[in-house]
Amino acid sequence: MKIIKPAIALLCLLALCAPARAIVDPFIRAGVDFSQFNAIDNIRDSSRSWNDRLSGWNAGCFVEAGLTLLGSHTLAVEAGYMKADNSVGESENGLKSREQIPLLLNYRRSFNLGPASLYLGLSAGMMSDKASWRDDINGAAKNFASANWVALYGATAGVGLKLGAHWGLDVGVRALAVNEKEYKDGALSDADKSYSIGKSKVYLRPNARIALSLRW
Repeated sequence: MKIIKPAIALLCLLALCAPARAIVDPFIRAGVDFSQFNAIDNIRDSSRSWNDRLSGWNAGCFVEAGLTLLGSHTLAVEAGYMKADNSVGESENGLKSREQIPLLLNYRRSFNLGPASLYLGLSAGMMSDKASWRDDINGAAKNFASANWVALYGATAGVGLKLGAHWGLDVGVRALAVNEKEYKDGALSDADKSYSIGKSKVYLRPNARIALSLRW
């Protein structure tokens, strides 16, 4: 949440202080996206079987609000949400659920081609990343959970299509780099064993999206 308040303050400052000709439109954009959770590479103890059925593409949603500057530059704040669940059987070890809430500050540069436009952009922000899983420890089934805020940043590209004077349709792709993330749970009684799952290096979170935008 720390990055969102300064971003909103920046948008308000631009709206109040910039010359009138510099700000063309405020806008709101909302849509659906499809992302890969990633981050789960393997369980640290490879002697146990592991089941990650949530590593594929999953559907989510997002909303974005911002300003268009000089006709081809946009600055906006974005919030998204994605969750997936997996039914883990009594004899299975694996992920039970994943949930992510990204909060981003986005910059976009558009290149107008009549009713359509091409755009390139950059994003930076934070993400709430949660996971719950089940595993057998010393022959006993245990449930684990982990949640944390992680930094993320990346680039986006896509195509925009004007639908009249105020509406638009956007289709694009984005790759977000997520800083080192492991899921850790302190529920183990065995103090000499550090239980964690996930990757211990930066990983990519690819994303494809479609959205409607409203300008006024």
